[in-house]
Amino acid sequence: MKKLADLYKFFGKTPENEDVSVELNNLEMDSRQIKKNDVFVAVKGTKVNALSFAKKAQDLGAAAIVIEYTTRIPTSYLKDVTIPLFIIPKKSSLGDFASWFYDDPSDKLGLIGITGTNGKSTITTLISQWIELANYGKCAVFGTLGYGFLPNLKKSANTTIDSVRLQRALRDVVNEHARFAALEVSSIGVCEGRVDSVHFVAGAFTNLTRDHLDYHKTMENYAKAKEDFLKMVPKQNVIINIDNEQGRAYSQNFPGFIAYSCSSDFNTYSELLECSRYVWIRNISYKPHSIHLEIESSFGTGECEIGLLGHFNVENFACALATLLSLGFDFDRLLQSASDLKPIKGRMECFSAPGKPHVIVDYAHTPDGVEQVLRGVRQHFSNGLVYVVLGCGGDRDKGKRPIMAIKASIYADRAVFTSDNPRTEDPKAILDDMALGVAQADNVVMIEDREKAIEYAFSKATENDCIVIAGKGHEDYQIFKDKTIHFSDREIACRLLGVKCD
Repeated sequence: MKKLADLYKFFGKTPENEDVSVELNNLEMDSRQIKKNDVFVAVKGTKVNALSFAKKAQDLGAAAIVIEYTTRIPTSYLKDVTIPLFIIPKKSSLGDFASWFYDDPSDKLGLIGITGTNGKSTITTLISQWIELANYGKCAVFGTLGYGFLPNLKKSANTTIDSVRLQRALRDVVNEHARFAALEVSSIGVCEGRVDSVHFVAGAFTNLTRDHLDYHKTMENYAKAKEDFLKMVPKQNVIINIDNEQGRAYSQNFPGFIAYSCSSDFNTYSELLECSRYVWIRNISYKPHSIHLEIESSFGTGECEIGLLGHFNVENFACALATLLSLGFDFDRLLQSASDLKPIKGRMECFSAPGKPHVIVDYAHTPDGVEQVLRGVRQHFSNGLVYVVLGCGGDRDKGKRPIMAIKASIYADRAVFTSDNPRTEDPKAILDDMALGVAQADNVVMIEDREKAIEYAFSKATENDCIVIAGKGHEDYQIFKDKTIHFSDREIACRLLGVKCD
């Protein structure tokens, strides 16, 4: 536990009349959550300068305040504030400070990072499951689904939580005897320094398709953020999907990387890229509720059957396998437990009941994600029609809306466009943006109310058909301009099917 004296030493300041023997509790960014002897980390947001809550934090018991060097310090904010104020220097970052404060927790476990547009949640969850199934110890998970230990994850606001909460959470899972942790690393998280001073033992790249251009502006910026993460990983433990162009481009900068592939073109690419270490899924057989795989690798050769759906989940499986093999896990031991891996909540999650259509709930919210899910469904359910219920999020990249609509119209037999999380936008305006891509399509209907849209698809589908409800996956809420309501695609699917929702 750090003391106030340690804070003075870290920042190179000399105490005045304070009691520097005070033992500090936690770092806290929300002034409302301050407890006695916490350190208030006052970060300037896009709308509010948290330093304006300095007096409130002091009144609640904060022992000190820490700000970044870019934070403005109006004198009015510090009126009657007597606790010490420390400024993180330009050469350092909030992540560096948080890591120091919590005694560098990422050094005390094997931290695995996964980056890419699609697949991060599934891969991190598979890794966490697999490590424990193969009896290699406890593995925490951090990402879109939450953070902590499966299945009891704490909710997180972002794919990669802020650096203060991340370092604190890593400290907590270390104290709960985690030997490993699998972390989703978002491009925005990298750019905003959320993984500064986080030390990875392995890291993987999945794919790069259009997303987050409202933030990055260009695909080049988006790609650079992903590569910046890979540069944080030991070179011998960088894992790259060489089935896509971006992965092959990255591989040139990481000699000794481990390749994974699910393509018949693997031999061609592996020779060009000089892949001496690899995992190749050389044969794939799709069944109604599972996939049989034949695997060739530099670590061993074998077969297994996994209870997942879709080609993209074969890629996710291959990524998880290659990542664990990079850390010295035994090939045969991993394959023996592969059949026990469970589908991920809200990720290509299938619900069914006798005499009724199959319903799949998935988080796909990018053009490529929508295409991959719908193509994957066809691989398993080829005897009936494929319906998709889909919306686009408000206050996000508007350019992808007509593209997502086109993908839905092409790869599904029937498409129902509806609301996702409209946020501050008018739901109808979002649907109008989607409609621009499918003006000539004759297989599209628009129903603004998401629950009614799902019910409509269900009323039209037969027992041989499959309904894909895309975009929200595990989420149990819907965000509007003036309210956030409880809403779960999974719960609605189960209600319509008459089955229990876990």
